[in-house]
Amino acid sequence: IKTDNNGDSLWTKTFGGTSNETGSSVQQTNDGGYIITGYTWSFGNGVTDVYLIKTDENGDSLWTKTYGGTGRETGSSIQQTNDGGYIITGSTQSFGNGGYDVWLIKTDGNGDSLWTKTYGGIDDDHGSSVQQTNDGGYIITGYTSSFGNGDIDIYIIKTDGNGIEQWTENFGSTHSSFSYSVQQTTDGGYIITGSDYNL
Repeated sequence: IKTDNNGDSLWTKTFGGTSNETGSSVQQTNDGGYIITGYTWSFGNGVTDVYLIKTDENGDSLWTKTYGGTGRETGSSIQQTNDGGYIITGSTQSFGNGGYDVWLIKTDGNGDSLWTKTYGGIDDDHGSSVQQTNDGGYIITGYTSSFGNGDIDIYIIKTDGNGIEQWTENFGSTHSSFSYSVQQTTDGGYIITGSDYNL
């Protein structure tokens, strides 16, 4: 949905096939168009695949891509990178160490995958938000059942520009803690938001 500065709709668009699709994250791109990620049941290799849609400034589709294996994959967050490509995080059931793993996908400007990385342990781990950092690497937040203090803990992953893990942190109580958004702050640190509750 595109609105004016009063929130009144200028246009709306839908994308997808005969089954279910979800859009999770959108950003305006350098050319004035938009890049959208989410997941699709209609297209791809598995049950659900990461879905990437590039549009022009009017929301008309220029191209779409899917990423995934034979299991379930979801796209949760996208950002255009300094080189004109895209960085996506979400989760994958097809690849990694077990259950769901955090999935990081780097593409070129046409959405073609340059590399992918997985992070996590033997239980379920999910990526919710990704941002390119000042050093050209990436900061990812999400939540983990594999590590930490509770059933589910906030999961922070810092990588270099090739997606190689540099460090990880976990935050949480004995309850379940989820993280949904991360941003690098002007002092070089990070700000994260999420939720903590007793399931």
